[in-house]
Amino acid sequence: MPKLEIEWQEPLEFAQRISANSDENWVFLYSGLSEKIKKSVSIIALFEKEKIVGNDFLEAEKIIKSANKKWFGYLSYELGQDFEKLPKTKKSIIDLPKIYLMNFALILKFDHDKKKLTAIFDNKNNLEQVLKWSPSLEKSNVVVKNWLSNFTNESYINAILDIKNQIAAGDFYQTNLTRKFFGEFQQKQNHQSNFQLFTRLTELSPANYSAFLKIDKNYIISSSPELFLKAKNNSILSRPIKGTAPRGKDLKQDEKNKLNLKNSLKERAENLMIVDLVRNDLARVCKAGSVVVKKLFDVTSYQNIHHMSSEIHGKIVQNLSTFDTIKSCFPAGSMTGAPKIKAMEIAAKKEKLNRGVYSGSIGLFSKNEINSSVVIRTLILQENKFEFQVGGAITFDSDPKSELEETFNKAKGIAELLQVDVKS
Repeated sequence: MPKLEIEWQEPLEFAQRISANSDENWVFLYSGLSEKIKKSVSIIALFEKEKIVGNDFLEAEKIIKSANKKWFGYLSYELGQDFEKLPKTKKSIIDLPKIYLMNFALILKFDHDKKKLTAIFDNKNNLEQVLKWSPSLEKSNVVVKNWLSNFTNESYINAILDIKNQIAAGDFYQTNLTRKFFGEFQQKQNHQSNFQLFTRLTELSPANYSAFLKIDKNYIISSSPELFLKAKNNSILSRPIKGTAPRGKDLKQDEKNKLNLKNSLKERAENLMIVDLVRNDLARVCKAGSVVVKKLFDVTSYQNIHHMSSEIHGKIVQNLSTFDTIKSCFPAGSMTGAPKIKAMEIAAKKEKLNRGVYSGSIGLFSKNEINSSVVIRTLILQENKFEFQVGGAITFDSDPKSELEETFNKAKGIAELLQVDVKS
């Protein structure tokens, strides 16, 4: 595909014009913390050419490996059922296919550091058309008329107590228990109003793996801070997040919370369990001795929360493609627990509903390249319906009330966006 460097424009402003002028499927991968993350790149992909939609990973894999094309979209958490025998859960409130990947005729690459904007296209007319689009001044407001959760606060605490008893019995070490919130708006949302929600979420909860996906009548609005897999040729890295603390009300309290997180034996133990899990996942597709931990217990501060993450690198064996790593690593260990399969079984029995896109992965996928996030801090929209999900790692040392409070902290950005009280 030909490339052309064009005059720099801010990606959020560029994307807003697309939302105001097109009703076709498109994807926006936005590095919302670009000023803090080196080598930060945002991508807009539009003018859909082909798509892979369905529930069959082997069929998707065959198509992706057949040619070196870039596919943008998501892989749902329940895709893990294609790789392991896991309990089936009920359909989510917004029921989407396990796989939705698209190949586009126009890709816009925004290099934040160099303020460089590159267009990669099949047809230059598409680019010229987009550059002529004007912004919209239309403003909208969302009003939630009712909403529910698959857990009450009390039942979530009781589920944690039961999990702690199972851990004490030696069944597993840690599981990620999540709760889904879902409801309805007073009126159907449209393309522009949904993009305004995304823009607002990037302000309330900025993150370096934000994403906006317009897929038929569905919208995925994500503000994830977590990298699942980044791979090119034979190099791969994963950066799992495990360990959370709230931001303080003032600078002194904030620094104290951050230091407490960094030194917490419980949080470090949780993080280390997942690091070991990811190392084992990567070792299945990487050269012997190449899997190494380059960062451990690294604390990063976001607008509403402090997170602890670690970074694991490896070299993929030569006869495998980058896409083969999905089968060994999916879903992300930070969203399952350890041991992985047992932890997923326990979570499924407690949650009862499909997680769907949440806990899956959003980003760019090809046979030679992957750059994808773990789907957290994400709002799914379909006409007048919405759903989002939050959770945390439960270990033997977990305090149920603290774990419940952690879900409130993680939901803060989306709750404020929707003007709902998740504590009620």
